[in-house]
Amino acid sequence: MSAKLGTVLSGAFTIVATSMYLIFEEKHLQSGNCTEIKLQDPGINIIRQLIICWSFKIVAFVSSITFVISFLLLYSVYAQMLRGMVIYIIWIIFYEAVNIIIQVLTNTYSSIEMVRMMRWFGLVSRVVMHCYWMFFVITYTYMMYKSKSQGNILTYNRRTSAGSGKFLRRKSKIINFSRHYNQ
Repeated sequence: MSAKLGTVLSGAFTIVATSMYLIFEEKHLQSGNCTEIKLQDPGINIIRQLIICWSFKIVAFVSSITFVISFLLLYSVYAQMLRGMVIYIIWIIFYEAVNIIIQVLTNTYSSIEMVRMMRWFGLVSRVVMHCYWMFFVITYTYMMYKSKSQGNILTYNRRTSAGSGKFLRRKSKIINFSRHYNQ
C-alpha cells in the first residue's frame, strides 16, 4: 500500500470511527445526571464535575471538528497541500487525548461493567488504529515536503538560454525532414 493511499484511508477511517463513536457514546455520556454525580461524591473537583456533566457536548464538539479536519485531509491529499496534513496529525493527537481524559473521568459513573469494558475496548482499538494510519500520513507528508522543497530549489536554479528556441525549431525541422525522406 502506498503512503498516499494509506493517507486517504486514514481520513476515511477517522470519519467512520468518529461516527461510530458518537453513536455508541451518545447514550452513555448523555445519561449522566450531574446532581447524582455530586451526591455520590461530594468532594469532587469543580473542573472534573464540569467535564463529566458536559462530556457529551465536549465529545460532540470535538468530533464535529474532527469531521471537518478529516475532510480537510482528504482534500489536502487531492490538492497536495502540506498544511492540511500537518493539521490532521496534530488534531488527531489532541482528539484522542481529549477522549482518553473523558473516558477516565466518566468511567466510574457507568453502572454496567460490560459497558465500561466495551467503551475501553472501543477507545483502545481506535487509538491503536489511529497510530497505525498515522505512519502513512506522516510518511506521505514527509514525501510531499521533500518533493516540494526539491522542486522549489530546482526551479530556482534552472537557467534558460536565449538560443534554446532556435535549437528546438531546428530539431523539429530535422525530424520533419527525416520523415519525408523515409516516405
